[in-house]
Amino acid sequence: MFRRILQSQWKALRLPVILLAVLAFALPLLTVTYGGRLEGAPAGRVAQWLYGAQQIGLLLPGFAVLVGVLTGIGAWTSDHAGKHVYALSLPLSRARYVWLRFAAGAALLLAPTAALGVGSLAAAASVTLPSGVHAYPLQLTARFFLAVLVCYAVFFAISISTRRAALVVLGVIGGLLLADGVLTVMDLRATVTPTVLMWLTNWPGPLSILIGRWALFDV
Repeated sequence: MFRRILQSQWKALRLPVILLAVLAFALPLLTVTYGGRLEGAPAGRVAQWLYGAQQIGLLLPGFAVLVGVLTGIGAWTSDHAGKHVYALSLPLSRARYVWLRFAAGAALLLAPTAALGVGSLAAAASVTLPSGVHAYPLQLTARFFLAVLVCYAVFFAISISTRRAALVVLGVIGGLLLADGVLTVMDLRATVTPTVLMWLTNWPGPLSILIGRWALFDV
């Protein structure tokens, strides 16, 4: 059963997954397009190269969110199109079917993750690093997979939710924005939305994995 569900999700998402894998492979290589042999290079050149490489690394959290959004929402595309008739016709409980759907989508995440890992290893092998600077391809790949998995789980849950649950989520977001607007009109310095975002993105918030240094090369 898992194989059938995986095949159906692959058929629905193969083009986005392939494109995401290509981008994932290319992103680490951008960090070394202007690198080369840096061993013995002047400190200023090394610092400039390292800064540029770290700036490119800032693209990875946003890319992880993009992968999570596309795969999380795409996991239920065929079910929504078929009005969930296929799911109801299977001799499976709803909970088991949801778990199989989640696992199949998570398996598709391995393609862009593996591509990022190969690209990171290729980038690390193509540049000669000076003393004190190290490459972290495996650590970056593992962090990327965790970030993608978190984002995938969030949007997977949002996509499966009923229309009423989606309206509740939108209502909560609208309420936060409205509260900030009221506080601004009342000329109070308190804020709601930034505080909530801080709770979500600071440890142990669920999105804290997206915050911090995403550098393939660092000291």
